[in-house]
Amino acid sequence: MQRLEDLLAPLHKGVWEVVVPKETVIIPLGDQWVRSRINIPSPGTLASYRYGQYHLHETATEYRVHLDRYDPKKNPVLHLADDAPLVLMVIDTISALATDSKKAMRRDTRVVLSEQTRAWQLMVITGIFMLLFGVWIVSEPYFVFGSLITIIVPVLFLALSIPFLHSAISIRPMHVRSMGRLILGVGIALLGINSIFSEPEDLAPLFLLILAGWTFASAWISLKRALRGRNAVPEGFTLRLAVGILSLILAMMIFFVPEAIIGILMIILAGIAVLFGVYLFAEGMALRRRMNDPNYSLEK
Repeated sequence: MQRLEDLLAPLHKGVWEVVVPKETVIIPLGDQWVRSRINIPSPGTLASYRYGQYHLHETATEYRVHLDRYDPKKNPVLHLADDAPLVLMVIDTISALATDSKKAMRRDTRVVLSEQTRAWQLMVITGIFMLLFGVWIVSEPYFVFGSLITIIVPVLFLALSIPFLHSAISIRPMHVRSMGRLILGVGIALLGINSIFSEPEDLAPLFLLILAGWTFASAWISLKRALRGRNAVPEGFTLRLAVGILSLILAMMIFFVPEAIIGILMIILAGIAVLFGVYLFAEGMALRRRMNDPNYSLEK
């Protein structure tokens, strides 16, 4: 059996994704693969791992690996702009939730869980909560926006400071690797702490400015790569071109019609909440039906 890393050479020759059946490689993965907690959702993914620029999605039967252009630990800003554009994150999130929701409604597999009664009840309750949250967003979009940014902006700054601080300081032995990154990381963290005590009306322009910068950078990078031709975008020329155009439109709307863009963002968030709620509710009810099936037992 081979190591997974030995099969990833095609990624450096223009191939977008390598799909490797689990039974053909050594399991578990090596220590260099670090589990990633924040990722763009994708259908069927059980867990996600990173190793430098390698980004792995684990499914039930295979490993799907692609090569990010930027390592998020070393270049978090460029990684967001190029590898994780906001438009692409929204498209993939909605697609993954819609796909998983349909599968949950059709699923008839037998799943063994500890404390299954509590599990299905929690899933159903959470699903109902997400559905109600989606309805609330639609009914009070601007109030919800103001409430959310008082949480999102501080978390965003603090999360963004972590990669800079992590790369600037070595714990063992304790020393500063990069004074510039340390100052930048501390500055971003202080902005996050300061924003905790700010009012929503003060944070809204800052949030929209960050969003505009992110989407404009994504548009610039995506369109620039698309203009180089199909060989420059192994993940898909049409998709990258569409992401670039939509990102540019979004950036321009943020500057010229900010209230409209807030409404659009809230509708998108409401849609994601509803899809997630449907998925959890369907999964919980499916688990309950399996538990009530007289032919079902915990030993199956």
